[in-house]
Amino acid sequence: MTVQTGVLTYTCAFPGFAPQATMLTAQLDVTDLQPGQPFTVVPYATQVFPSSLRALLRGAGYDAVRGSYSGSFTVSGATPPSGSVGGDFPEQPIGTTGTVTLPVAGPIQTFTADPAGTLAFAMGPSLSEGLQFHRASTGAWVVWSVNCTLKVTNPGQNPAFQPAIVIS
Repeated sequence: MTVQTGVLTYTCAFPGFAPQATMLTAQLDVTDLQPGQPFTVVPYATQVFPSSLRALLRGAGYDAVRGSYSGSFTVSGATPPSGSVGGDFPEQPIGTTGTVTLPVAGPIQTFTADPAGTLAFAMGPSLSEGLQFHRASTGAWVVWSVNCTLKVTNPGQNPAFQPAIVIS
């Protein structure tokens, strides 16, 4: 079964720029769920830099990005009570129009279901990113460490993966 989040907005602190909003969607492929038994979760996430951030990066002379990012998710109805999503993504162009999409997958994790109840997951409050930006003028890759936090909104964002799964 696949569960997924809606689009979540994370505010990221890129060096030299005001904080920037990025969007994240995540999904978990849950296999072999049986009451009281181990099951496997394969996580996937996609972070999108909106066109406004793409324009800032292009204006600063960058034409590509590569690297990795990771985040956590909580688990109820199983142990352990948390997991992670993240990994490396290949070089992605920073074009002159549109958005920049950064897909990651993994790591595969094993949890043990409760004997009964509901299995639910929720995306965590932060992302940690190790990014390398390609400077078009010099050909050099510039390393940035970027931290992102789930944006506080009113009403609040719902980081839950949908749907919750009945353990039966």
